[in-house]
Amino acid sequence: MLQRELRQIPLTAFLAVAGILLPQIFHLFGLGAIFLPMFLPVMLGGLILSWRFALLLAVITPLISWLFTGMPPLVPPVLPVLIVELLVVNAILSLLHVHLKWNLWAALLLAILTDRLLLLALVSVIAPLFGWRHPLFSLALVSSGLPGIALQMVVLPLTVRLIRERWKLRLE
Repeated sequence: MLQRELRQIPLTAFLAVAGILLPQIFHLFGLGAIFLPMFLPVMLGGLILSWRFALLLAVITPLISWLFTGMPPLVPPVLPVLIVELLVVNAILSLLHVHLKWNLWAALLLAILTDRLLLLALVSVIAPLFGWRHPLFSLALVSSGLPGIALQMVVLPLTVRLIRERWKLRLE
């Protein structure tokens, strides 16, 4: 195993733990669905980890959280939808920013826009299966995460900059 891959193992584990604990704090105040706290450490992983570790992080974080806390729930199917969202977001972030060296902002904006469109499509298909047929339901669910997106746009670039400048972390 290459040295850079060895360094990514504990970082992936740390981000997974953060992705499990941070939502618990937000859910204490009923703010989980609004601020999307699991996205922060997982997307951070997408911006600094190789694609393999970024995708692993996107899957194990919600799965382990569900195993230990029951959140995100299986019914309604938040867990599978969240896993798909995190996989797509981290694939975009890691491939574009880490591997293809795209600008952080461009990769982040594309990942977030793709995520919101994907969520809208998934909810539009899944919601009627649960009796939620109002056409604005899907749009309301997608737009409820806008404060979380604002948080991502502020926290993630600052955190990546801090990591790279202070700790000289180069995982690519």
